[in-house]
Amino acid sequence: MNASQQHLLDAYRAAQRGEAPPVQPGADTVRAVLEVLLWRRFTSVVTDPADRFPARALRAVRSLGASLPRPRPLHHDPSASATIARPAAGHPVRTGRPAEADARRAASPCG
Repeated sequence: MNASQQHLLDAYRAAQRGEAPPVQPGADTVRAVLEVLLWRRFTSVVTDPADRFPARALRAVRSLGASLPRPRPLHHDPSASATIARPAAGHPVRTGRPAEADARRAASPCG
């Protein structure tokens, strides 16, 4: 049984008993929606901007982000390290290229 059939049955019973008929289904739906919209407008005016939903959501996201552990950097930043890496005793420091390659490159006329 849907709402219309239930309303017809209730109206019939009310007529048999001499009572007032029930309100039709959906008659107050528009008024209820308008009242909800009016209430939302009212609360948006009276509510402090810091307590509104977007501000609360942003604070929640920021606090969640602050509580998460930070990922490690993918590369090593030597300036961030307090200790300086030094070569082990008895091992020469490599500069990157062998000395002979530098001499050949300097002697080449093509560059």
